[in-house]
Amino acid sequence: MAKRKKGSKVQKRGKLPRGSSAKRGKARKAAQAKTVAKAKPKRAPVKKTARKVKQPVAPAVETVAVEVIEQPAPGVITVTEVEETRKAS
Repeated sequence: MAKRKKGSKVQKRGKLPRGSSAKRGKARKAAQAKTVAKAKPKRAPVKKTARKVKQPVAPAVETVAVEVIEQPAPGVITVTEVEETRKAS
């Protein structure tokens, strides 16, 4: 058996039920045209650039050489050499 359709919950105003006669039915109202979504232009695809690979940076190396020549007394010469290598961070 088919299920019965439920009526709306809003209270109906009374129209008297009439006996069914053999009269023609009214033409139904034309359905209102639905608004069609307008075609939007698609965003232009962005060209992806290749990522740059970072070159490994060689640590900077600093070399400092110091030569000190002293003459503490006449005829006596003292030479001091210092060499230092350090990495700049």
